[in-house]
Amino acid sequence: MNTSDHYESLVSLFDKQLQFAQNLQKKIIPSPGSFVSDHYHFYSYLKPFRKVGGDFYDFHFMDNGKISLLIADATGHGIDAAMITSMIKLSYSYTMKDSRINQSPSLVLKQIESDISQQMDNTFFTAIALVLDPSEEVLYFANAGHPDAVLLKANHKIELLKPNLPMLGLQQFMKTMHYFDMRINFSRNDKLLLFTDGLVDAKNPEREEFSMDRIISVVKQNPDLPINLLGSHIIDACAKFKQGQPPSDDICILGIEVDD
Repeated sequence: MNTSDHYESLVSLFDKQLQFAQNLQKKIIPSPGSFVSDHYHFYSYLKPFRKVGGDFYDFHFMDNGKISLLIADATGHGIDAAMITSMIKLSYSYTMKDSRINQSPSLVLKQIESDISQQMDNTFFTAIALVLDPSEEVLYFANAGHPDAVLLKANHKIELLKPNLPMLGLQQFMKTMHYFDMRINFSRNDKLLLFTDGLVDAKNPEREEFSMDRIISVVKQNPDLPINLLGSHIIDACAKFKQGQPPSDDICILGIEVDD
């Protein structure tokens, strides 16, 4: 086999591996239409930087009427990051079967972190886990080093769901770390936006970042839009801001609105 044939063979093998990873990632990330609730409207947008990426989300409906939701961002891009998201999916699915853990977002993150660290050293990712409780009109969350989530209240006031835990993967260096949940009211016509840093860090030709300030500005300008249109406005504003600059990271954005 000459050098050219060897190179083409390697390219073909890589393409097959990439296609396999892409098909797998499509299967593990739920479609927006699969989120059906009498209490919430849901919006999602996910665009990998390459064919596969490290941005991931999932949700789980519990027997007690509560809903668990997870968004995560694994470090890196491509197949390596996609492998980590597959592991997060597997761990999250098993964790949801444990009623001692699945009611607490911080314990969910702790379990996922522990599962992955046992299999792969020095694997780091940010994440937000939520538990939505429609009967109490509240949500519980744990933010592990992830960008602030934006909560738009029905009165148009904005609150930020800031990190209360460090990036996941640091457990091995912080043995005494305390995991705890945050509680916040989430009632009629409230809207919540979660996103990965690919949205916040998107750059224009002048190398300026889209930034949290611009995201919040779009939200403030469109407070009465339904969550799907508000999410679309943010994506459109980011694309306009970039002025055709090629992507440099995966982008994921989720939206949840309390039904009126």
